[in-house]
Amino acid sequence: MKKLLALLLTAIMCLALCGTVLADDEVVEIEFWYSFEEFMREPILAEIANFEAANPGVKVIASYAGSYSESNQKLLAAHAANQVPAVQQTIQTAVATFAANGVIYPIDEYIAANGDDMSNYAAGMYAAFNYEGKQYGVPAFCSVCPTFYYNKTFAEQEGIEIPKTWDEMDAFLRKATIKNEDGTTARYGLSLAGWGTAYFGPIWYANGASVYTDDSMTECALNSEASMAVINKIKGWVDEGLVKWYYGSGASASMRQGIIDGISFGGFHTCAVFDVYKSGLGANGWEVGTAFNPAGVTTVADLGGSGLTLMAKASEKQREYGYKLIKWLSSPSANMIIIRATGYLPVTTDCLNSEACAQWLEENPCLNELYAGLDAVQAVPSNTHWSDIGTKWQDAMAQIFNEGADVEATVEFLCEEINELLADD
Repeated sequence: MKKLLALLLTAIMCLALCGTVLADDEVVEIEFWYSFEEFMREPILAEIANFEAANPGVKVIASYAGSYSESNQKLLAAHAANQVPAVQQTIQTAVATFAANGVIYPIDEYIAANGDDMSNYAAGMYAAFNYEGKQYGVPAFCSVCPTFYYNKTFAEQEGIEIPKTWDEMDAFLRKATIKNEDGTTARYGLSLAGWGTAYFGPIWYANGASVYTDDSMTECALNSEASMAVINKIKGWVDEGLVKWYYGSGASASMRQGIIDGISFGGFHTCAVFDVYKSGLGANGWEVGTAFNPAGVTTVADLGGSGLTLMAKASEKQREYGYKLIKWLSSPSANMIIIRATGYLPVTTDCLNSEACAQWLEENPCLNELYAGLDAVQAVPSNTHWSDIGTKWQDAMAQIFNEGADVEATVEFLCEEINELLADD
């Protein structure tokens, strides 16, 4: 009898979670906060309209919540005020903090109730939205960081080989860089995005350096021998005028434009802006090329971008239909629309293996190397301090590369600050 009662209760809960039909006059409003840059919004908002058309009675109120960091701060304030959206576009590095503080809601019960097979999602991307054994969202707008963009036309005209390893980088930079007669730089060999650890962190990881001394993440290792070797190597390139380190207000737009205008031969960015580089270089009569992060002691890239999460303080009905929106926006058809509009990655094997994706790669063969390396794309180890750690790391590197700060003193102070954060746990 008890077993029968348990089965009945489970069935009732599943029916409640799976309920897809609203009464004729019932309307469910789902507020969705996003951080897409303006050029990405039109096709994604159009897909949300398609979701509404397929789900009569569901109204999605989509609004721009600012950059990832701005949206995160706004969400924390909204959580405290009990005025949260139903769904947020959440950068994967914020998942641990939000989950630990009860801001976002685990989706496991919805997965079970709907009988969803989540093995279709790319394993590394999906795992980035798991915290302490619970699933808090799904990947939807993910990217390879860094994606090595370069001017393929220049490379072919000048016989420049794109480095496959970090050992080849020095020779590449000296050939790709063009100097003026007075010794100043006319064209940098490489631009590096110093405003995001997802863009420059994999340089450290590929060369055997880590943020932490071990998997327990209790002590900073950015002062290790391997890390200091990376820092000093980059500093030497920057000081010699071979590499430009971008940081500060407007850095992303400035770096992109510099590559598009030929001020830099190439640069490390995110695959999510592939269309910007392709169209920008194309307008100048040049062709874009892309490559994976060069190999060192390992081949690795960071998982950039974001996914979709539900808010713990949203109503049950809002979470139910919010989950449906999440599934819709990460479906193969929606994923492909997003890929074509931006350059984001396939997040499911169904999308990757689809005819539409094959056609996309046929049109853009330079992306084949990125897609072939998806298994090497991994999320950084997640802890509740990562946002602060990343900011401190970015600031310290900008001080060294752009402001001439002493390397050893700056790194030691950086590690002290990070260790103080880690000690809080």
